[in-house]
Amino acid sequence: MAARGKKFSFTRFMANAFPVFANDSRDDVDLSPTQADNLVRYQLVSPFPMYLNEKSFFIAGIVDAGGLATKTFKALIKNGVILPPPAEGTHPNQLAKCTVNTAAITKDFSNQLAIISVHAQRKVVGLLFFWEEECMRWALLDVEENEIQQALEGGGVDRETLLMNLQAVQMRRKLLPSQRGEATANVGQGVGHELPVYH
Repeated sequence: MAARGKKFSFTRFMANAFPVFANDSRDDVDLSPTQADNLVRYQLVSPFPMYLNEKSFFIAGIVDAGGLATKTFKALIKNGVILPPPAEGTHPNQLAKCTVNTAAITKDFSNQLAIISVHAQRKVVGLLFFWEEECMRWALLDVEENEIQQALEGGGVDRETLLMNLQAVQMRRKLLPSQRGEATANVGQGVGHELPVYH
């Protein structure tokens, strides 16, 4: 019998009993390196890369249908877990630094995303924590880029070295998780490193 206020759904029951994910361990809730790479590759070419969108969950391989990806996306926005993408033409200064609020994942999360299997819900949580870390990484790269820009404007510094460093920051922004030397939570293991500071 379904919980009070919830209708029984045979489809939901079957999806939770037999999740369909090729080569995806039922106990593994972290993104595979391929899933993380696919997500970042997709986001980098979207108009607002920091903002997850309707196709992000499908591209990452969390859900296997576009319609489910859209419903998952809308449920996460409705419950304040992710921010909706801004309107076209939004000024870069108005964009949020972190577009994921993992603190909004509550005990009701499984009911809020009842349209997907429990395993997929766990993978969504893994994706959200991964994306929160990715947003923090990009924010650090933004700070580093701004420091280099300020040093370039200030003058009196080796301009050629600063331009090379600026180019390196822009290249690091485009690196896929599997290409990085830094550790990434909710993906594979890596070697951590600290970003340099420019004065």
